[in-house]
Amino acid sequence: MERAGIYARVSVKHYNSKDLTIENQVLSARKYIEENKMECTGVYSDKGFSGMDFNRPAWQKLIKDISGHKLDAVIVKDFSRIGRNYIITGEYIEKIFPAQGIRLVAVTEGYDSKDCTLNFTIGLKNIINEWYARESGRKVSIAKQYQKAKGGYTGGVAPYGYCIKTENGLRMLKEDVSMEVLKKIKELKEKGFNSSEIARWLNSHRINRPSVYNATKEIYCTTGNYLIWDSGSVRRLWNSNTSGDYHTA
Repeated sequence: MERAGIYARVSVKHYNSKDLTIENQVLSARKYIEENKMECTGVYSDKGFSGMDFNRPAWQKLIKDISGHKLDAVIVKDFSRIGRNYIITGEYIEKIFPAQGIRLVAVTEGYDSKDCTLNFTIGLKNIINEWYARESGRKVSIAKQYQKAKGGYTGGVAPYGYCIKTENGLRMLKEDVSMEVLKKIKELKEKGFNSSEIARWLNSHRINRPSVYNATKEIYCTTGNYLIWDSGSVRRLWNSNTSGDYHTA
C-alpha cells in the first residue's frame, strides 16, 4: 500500500476563504487517499505562509521525510498549495519528486503523476499562480500607498494607546482607554521619574504590558499571571509612541 503524505497551505489573506481552509484541503486529500486505497502516513500543513516562500516549516518537514524514504506519494488540493513561484514549483514537480520516486497528486487539477505526463497546461497554471501572487502583492502595495497619501494608517496593529477605526474607507488611529496609561507615563517622566521608577509604579498598579493588553483588551491584570514591566519595556513603549511614524485623527 502506498504511503501518502497530505500537504496543505493557506496564506494569511485566505484564512477565511472556506474552500482554502487547511481542514477542507485535508478533507479533499483524505477522500482521494481512501478512494484510491492508499495509506495516509502524515499531514503537513503551513498556516499563514505565502506560496512564494519555500522555507515553510511543514514543507521542509515534508521534503525531509521524502528524502528519508518515509513517503511514496504527496497529495495536494492543487498546484498553488505547493507554491506560487512557477520556476521552483516546476523544479519540484518535474525533477525533485520524480527523482525521489514520489507520486504527486493535485486533486482538483485532476493531475496524477502516475498516469499523466507533464504538459504545457501545468506549466501555464504554475505561471498563472505566480502572477496571481505578485498581482495580489501589487494591489496590497497600491492600497497602502493610497492610505498613506490620504493620511490613513498603514500599519498592521495599532500602537499602544490607540485603536484602528475605518472612516470613509481610510484606516485611522483613534485613542482608546490605554491612552490613559501613556498620559500617566508622560506625567511621571515630566516629574523626573526614570524608566525603572515608572516600571515600579506600573507594576504596583498591576497594569498589563502592551502585548497582554493587545490580547486581552484589559488595562489591569486580574489573574495570577502578571507580566512585569522593566526599564527596557517602559523605554520601548515610550520610544514607539513618540516616533511620529503614524497618523492619528
